[in-house]
Amino acid sequence: MSPKWKRCSLLSILPDFPVKGFIETSFIDWKTQLASVLFSGGCNFRCPFCHNRSLVLSPQSMEDIPFDYILGRLRKFRQWIERAVISGGEPTMHKGLFGAVETLKEQGFKVKLDTNGSRPEVIRSLVEAGLIDYIAMDVKGPLRAYERWCGCSVDRKKIRESIDFILEGRVDYEFRMTLVPFLHREEDACQAAREIKPARRFFLQQFVPRETLNEKFARIKPFSPERMKAVRETVAGILENAPVRRHIHE
Repeated sequence: MSPKWKRCSLLSILPDFPVKGFIETSFIDWKTQLASVLFSGGCNFRCPFCHNRSLVLSPQSMEDIPFDYILGRLRKFRQWIERAVISGGEPTMHKGLFGAVETLKEQGFKVKLDTNGSRPEVIRSLVEAGLIDYIAMDVKGPLRAYERWCGCSVDRKKIRESIDFILEGRVDYEFRMTLVPFLHREEDACQAAREIKPARRFFLQQFVPRETLNEKFARIKPFSPERMKAVRETVAGILENAPVRRHIHE
């Protein structure tokens, strides 16, 4: 049977924004609030521990989900869903992001952006236009060796610019970091915390081995819960008042 969106008769409103995945209802993507999640295809990073292998490496092999189909589903659940998350991949790569967010805002939805922070000019423009209500930025590790975490060449000045702009607090935000054995040391989490100080919140996430960009990482044993707890406690001391948690339910 063909996907539901293939049976949608309307033309796509935003064909230049490649939505490759769509979750109608999620409680884990926006501070325990019910939200829908849109996944864009493609990414300018190659983080070896990334779980979105197909979205990053072969988005062209995945079918586009028409934006009009997504809007139709969102309208159907409008009584319960007030929030939409745009994730990826890396959404800020796409020119159609502005049109997608504008359309969601016109429909009355609050919008959260998940980003790697590589395009601060896009983040700033979205915020200054009043189109974003919440930002979640993935911090891969300390800036001194960012290429190590990202698996490619990175303009570290742009990462720093994104961090500094988000810290201005024009919209609510969070920073997130995944701690990966053999790739990160405990001190890396501490140094990353110092570089985002004084952040409001920092999610220090446990690496979960499953399908990854680099297949070798799927066989890595995660840090123990006790070790992760100890690192979080140390990082919490660095950030002082900011909560350092495993995930948004805590």
